[in-house]
Amino acid sequence: MTAGRPSKYKEEFIAEIDKYLATTGREQTSLPTKCGFAIHIGVDEDTLNNWANKKDKKGRRVHKKFFGALKRLMSMQAKQLIDDGIYGGKEVNSTIVKLLLQNNHGMRERTDITTKNKELPTPIYGGKAI
Repeated sequence: MTAGRPSKYKEEFIAEIDKYLATTGREQTSLPTKCGFAIHIGVDEDTLNNWANKKDKKGRRVHKKFFGALKRLMSMQAKQLIDDGIYGGKEVNSTIVKLLLQNNHGMRERTDITTKNKELPTPIYGGKAI
């Protein structure tokens, strides 16, 4: 027996994501976010994640279309952050863009771990340095 409050999930929330996305963007100075969508429909962000990740006894997503719509929202966010970071001009805070891309989209700066950023010796072929 499952205890707790019944879910407020509705299939209409899939279409509601598209309505929310239409209210966001550079022109509206509003970045599409899960937090913003959660406020838009009156729940918290953890609830959105719970709905998106809910699985049945066989391990299949219960709300597969909602999961896809939420992924689309995050893809729109990544696109806007990338576009603003590259083309946004001086009004865009590049530090915030970098932070959001790293934390929300798994993008990372790469460090050379093979040489630890030290100069490599000049290779010698046939007794001559190149």
